[in-house]
Amino acid sequence: GGTKNKSEKSMRRYCPKQKSYKTNSLLIYMNVKNLVLGIGIIIVFALVLWQGIEAFYPSPQWDGFCDESIEKPIPLDREQLTQTECEEQGGVWKNNYCDYYSECQREFDESKDKHTKIVFIVSIIVGIVVIILGYSILSLEPVGSALIASGIWAIFYGSAINWRNFSSVIRFALLLLALILLIWLAMRLNRTVKKIKKK
Repeated sequence: GGTKNKSEKSMRRYCPKQKSYKTNSLLIYMNVKNLVLGIGIIIVFALVLWQGIEAFYPSPQWDGFCDESIEKPIPLDREQLTQTECEEQGGVWKNNYCDYYSECQREFDESKDKHTKIVFIVSIIVGIVVIILGYSILSLEPVGSALIASGIWAIFYGSAINWRNFSSVIRFALLLLALILLIWLAMRLNRTVKKIKKK
């Protein structure tokens, strides 16, 4: 009888440890799975955003503005080509050199700037919508957190694409706004996660 009681006590002693080990293993598995799925959602979202913009609003191509097959008269020596002759042939005289691509390059740069501004606006709108959507379904992990991260990425992508067109003041304002948004999101997320855990 004594041996049986001892074995029962030892089983009671080790069972909680085994349950705890299984619970911890399950939590680690779920966390790793959610992390991998979350990263996958962010990567695919970034590709969908980029390819979607390119599909419906393609980036301007240099070849569409400046044709490399333009025939340019090649002088026997530099002194044969004057500024007047260069300008008559549609070029721009720069540092004793005739730039035949100056005008088409200017048109290409203007078209590119216009394109990046549209990309910025689209990315900001998509980013805000996705962040709100992710926050509203935060309890569905890893979808909620991944969508919030995807929205932040969309805003970053649009800002980076159009960064050179911003003044220093606008750049500062964007960075400050991004910092405030991240801090606010972090605080709200922590509160929401605590509420979910309590339930």
